[in-house]
Amino acid sequence: SLSPLKVWWFSKSSEQYRIAGELELIGAEADGERRTARKQQWGNLSDKAREQFYWHRPGEAYSGEPTVPAAGRGADGKVLEPPPEFLLMLLHPRRVHYLRLTDNYAQVDAAAALAADGEGDVEGSWSAARVNP
Repeated sequence: SLSPLKVWWFSKSSEQYRIAGELELIGAEADGERRTARKQQWGNLSDKAREQFYWHRPGEAYSGEPTVPAAGRGADGKVLEPPPEFLLMLLHPRRVHYLRLTDNYAQVDAAAALAADGEGDVEGSWSAARVNP
């Protein structure tokens, strides 16, 4: 199935993208390129955003001020490793529905069917078709 569906709306250009595909969550157990990507995204967060991952669990009874490493950094000033709660979410798109309301243009782009072994599609194999808005 093609879920979840993510929608991006750009109000200035009156364009909408509906993207369906599969989500992949990358956690602390990841290795290789995924581990590198997770660590890079952690480092790209603002200092304040990194600090929030060290707060107490949201929604639970107040338990006092948490001990938060300033800016998510260690004593040496380097960014700490991402905590287990930090997940990188990758969206592997399979279908994109584009709508431009300025001239009512709509198009659907779809990835090729999965290969026989179920391991993915042919690299760069997408179809595009104009559709009614």
